[in-house]
Amino acid sequence: MLGFLPHRIGHACCFDEEEWTKLKSSEIPVEICLTSNIRTETISSIDIHHFVDLYNAKHPIVLCTDDSGVFSTTLSQEYRLAASAFGLGKREMFQLAKTAVEFIFADGGVKRNLEDIFCLAEKKLYV
Repeated sequence: MLGFLPHRIGHACCFDEEEWTKLKSSEIPVEICLTSNIRTETISSIDIHHFVDLYNAKHPIVLCTDDSGVFSTTLSQEYRLAASAFGLGKREMFQLAKTAVEFIFADGGVKRNLEDIFCLAEKKLYV
C-alpha cells in the first residue's frame, strides 16, 4: 500500500519495522482512531499506542473517530482521550487539530476558510 503513496493511511496498526521506516520517510499522514484501535484490540492498550511515536517524530497525524456510531465516540472524546493518555495540553491539542486541516479531503477554499478560523482562535488562545 505504501508503494503507491496514498494521501493518508488509516490506523497503521499492523506495520512492521520496514513499513514504519517507509511511512515516516514518506510523511504520509496517519488517521489515528484511538477508541477504535483499543475496542477492536488492534492495539492492546493505550499506553503502547503508536500515536506517541508518530507524535514525537512530528509525523503528520489526524485524530479521527473511525465510526462514531459503532464505537460510541465523538471527535471531542478522541481529543480528550489523546490529551489525557499522552499528557498533551491545550496548545498541543490545538496544534494537532490545526495541522489536520492540511490533510482533509476538501478544496483549497474550504481549507483556507478553516485555516482562517484557526488563526482567529489561535490569537485568543495565546493571549
